[in-house]
Amino acid sequence: MEGAAEGNGKRDHGGAQSRGFRVPTVQKLGSLLQLFIPEVVDGRAACTVYRLQDIARHLGWDDGTTHRFLVSLTEIGMLERTGDDRFCIGVLAVQLASVYVAASELRGVVIQKVEELSAATRLTTDVGALQCGAMVVIASRQGSTPLTSRCMLGEKVPLHATAAGKAILSQLADAEVEELCRGKLVALASNTRTTLSSLMWDIGHARESGFVSTLSEYAEGLRSIAIPLPAGCFGIRPAALACSGPATLSHSGWEIAEEELRAFAAHLHSSAT
Repeated sequence: MEGAAEGNGKRDHGGAQSRGFRVPTVQKLGSLLQLFIPEVVDGRAACTVYRLQDIARHLGWDDGTTHRFLVSLTEIGMLERTGDDRFCIGVLAVQLASVYVAASELRGVVIQKVEELSAATRLTTDVGALQCGAMVVIASRQGSTPLTSRCMLGEKVPLHATAAGKAILSQLADAEVEELCRGKLVALASNTRTTLSSLMWDIGHARESGFVSTLSEYAEGLRSIAIPLPAGCFGIRPAALACSGPATLSHSGWEIAEEELRAFAAHLHSSAT
């Protein structure tokens, strides 16, 4: 019979593993559901549809245990079973996401700004928040420029290679940044920060200016600018709003994006105070 286990340690902003009173069955459900969150690997998103055997092998479970969990999650609508006997995220997850956004008026304001920014600048505009050591895309509107940074909702993106990721890191203490990024500074493009010292320099500048700009760090020729979002926008987790697109976009286009982001940051700050 599965009971509850108690761990030691402290909780952070969603980067390091939370510790405390744990129910093993719930922890297993969490591990299983995490598989369905797409994660960028070498510029490609991981699979989000799995067969039972693939899930069991990845988690190190036997087929019987895996089947019981999958059936239970399918029955409540958190997962769906496809015609070729694969599993993917279900409607309940969409419902919960909608409730999460609607639960805060401020979140609605930020989501609306995503739409406005993308329409005004033609750039891809995203909101990302810290979760499990990466930036998770909460809202996204794809741009209409030749080079775009297309992210799926829920996708996990490396923190160190994007303007939004650095804007998130700028809200954490140095020790938290080091814990999150140590051993994870993978080169994705020619200017990706692959040393902790270079990343910390960027973060220090972001803390001073309240603004982040990157070029050819996530993908060649891709520029990204971002602002941190105030604490509480998306729960306890640090979040950021970013615009991304080709560096060759007209200067006026990038000027509009930067002016809009800085003005929105000032508006959010004044509203919070």
